[in-house]
Amino acid sequence: MSGLHSQCHRQLSPHGRLDIRSAPWQDEATSWRSWESRRPTPFRCLWTGCIRSGRRPTTPNRCASASGTVFEESSGTCRTAFAAATGNKHMQAKPVGAMTPAVVLTLALAAQAQVRFAGGVDIADVVSGVLAGSPDIEQADLAVEASAGARLLAASPFDLQLSTALELARARLPLVNARNPLLDSETVETRTSARKSFRTGLIVSSDVSFARIRTGTTGPATGQVDSWVSVRIPLAAGRGGSAVVGDERAAQESVAASRLERDHIAARAVHDAVLAYWRYVAAQERLRTYVESAERAHRLVRETEVLIRADERPASDLDLVAGNRAQKQTVVTAARQTLLDAKYALGIAMGLGAGAVRTLGAPLTAFPAAAFDCSGFEAETRAAAVRSALRKRRDLAALRARRDGARLAWEGALRDVRSRWDVVTRFGHTRVGGSAGSEAGVSFAAGAAGLNGLVQVQYEPVATNRAARGRAMVGAASHRASVAAVDDLARRIEASVLVAIEALDNAVQEALAAEEAVRLSGRTVLTEQEKFRLGLATLFDAILAEDSLTNARLQRTTARLRFAAALLRLRFETGTLLDPAAGAVSVDAIRIGSFGVEECRP
Repeated sequence: MSGLHSQCHRQLSPHGRLDIRSAPWQDEATSWRSWESRRPTPFRCLWTGCIRSGRRPTTPNRCASASGTVFEESSGTCRTAFAAATGNKHMQAKPVGAMTPAVVLTLALAAQAQVRFAGGVDIADVVSGVLAGSPDIEQADLAVEASAGARLLAASPFDLQLSTALELARARLPLVNARNPLLDSETVETRTSARKSFRTGLIVSSDVSFARIRTGTTGPATGQVDSWVSVRIPLAAGRGGSAVVGDERAAQESVAASRLERDHIAARAVHDAVLAYWRYVAAQERLRTYVESAERAHRLVRETEVLIRADERPASDLDLVAGNRAQKQTVVTAARQTLLDAKYALGIAMGLGAGAVRTLGAPLTAFPAAAFDCSGFEAETRAAAVRSALRKRRDLAALRARRDGARLAWEGALRDVRSRWDVVTRFGHTRVGGSAGSEAGVSFAAGAAGLNGLVQVQYEPVATNRAARGRAMVGAASHRASVAAVDDLARRIEASVLVAIEALDNAVQEALAAEEAVRLSGRTVLTEQEKFRLGLATLFDAILAEDSLTNARLQRTTARLRFAAALLRLRFETGTLLDPAAGAVSVDAIRIGSFGVEECRP
């Protein structure tokens, strides 16, 4: 750590220049706390950037990131090049004031994660990476928030509604048989109202008003206070709410469906990322096979040269083995490109940027062993696996929740289609008082006061409500469509589980046969090489044996990939890729690379 401190200290210029392109930032043993405690006084170094601490700089300072990108610090503002270093385009330049501890921690953790992946990546890294950086999961989280907002919006008609109004009015009233044909009237009124709708269809409203009325320019002012309470009671079809209640209940089901869909999207993202990881492992293994094949071809060239110098082989044999070596080297180059494509596909599936993908290390987790006995999947167990999938699959549960929501919305719309009868009761109190001789106010102590009441029966025929009928038709169609979607997905899940079990059985048999083929091909190569040295075999026999071993190893890699993919597919199709106890995606590599028949039982 002291070496890092001195190296960074030597690169500080009088103007605050700090070049960290040659600093050992990729060393995982580098301790950030140790470096922070020994930092040069005028600066705080943060992986790929620096922030001036102390007084504001008077001259622009330039720093270079680990990737060579230059950024400036001027007038207390540090523009970082972290986006170029990590490949994360969402990270933008921020002023020093915006470099909160959370931002600093995020930058440090991102750089540390990039360094950790540079040393290699395993299944746990893949799962944690995709859960933290998958844009699909982030969009699903936002969809959950949006559905929660839609639920609040659907429940807004049942909120307590308050309103206040101030009215100023002046009128000129015509008079008959009077000296002055017009009479001025001024009114100042303040009204406060409250309204509350209940989900049973009951509506309660109340309002209080204060009015000051003056008639004529010299007449006295009159004050009036009105208070009312109104209750609307639904009868017959109006009880139990209306389409608004159905929409609110449907919105609640939509929130549950969004959460289930988020879990399924997380499972799909993990499935795709782990499958990309297995393909990365397969590409690495294929490259190793091609490299070993090229090395064997190179050794065959050297052995042929020795035999030619000893006059045991004709010189023309050298062209044959040299051409074979060149062909093997060409395949190695193509395999390196395939490995690069697989690495970038894995990084994209994990949600990493281009810079982080470039530093992604080699795979550390090997293929799961193909020691799996599919004999336990009898007819009864297969049926149990199907029932387990229908019970645990989050996407099917989400469709069922949306189906229930569509049914609730449809039932609410049907209530509005029927004729509606309501009883409205209204009770209030009114007090009227005259002026007490003061121009500034009105006394309400004197005057008349009394109670008011109203009972009313309202009838709304359905023939006049075309909007309600149209809403009911839309709700019925949506419900039938959701029922069809649930049935279709259940049918597909049942078929997918059965096919996944068969695929796993075939993959096990293929993997075992491939292992046997590699073992026999290896023995054949040793035999042909010995026969070639003794002059009992031709070059064609030796090359054919080498190619047979190479093909057997490639086929073994393909079989291992199919077995790992079949296990992963069975996990996904049966809905067991998610940990039902924790409610989150499992990060246990043993769980991803294994499957127990007992898991299908309830």
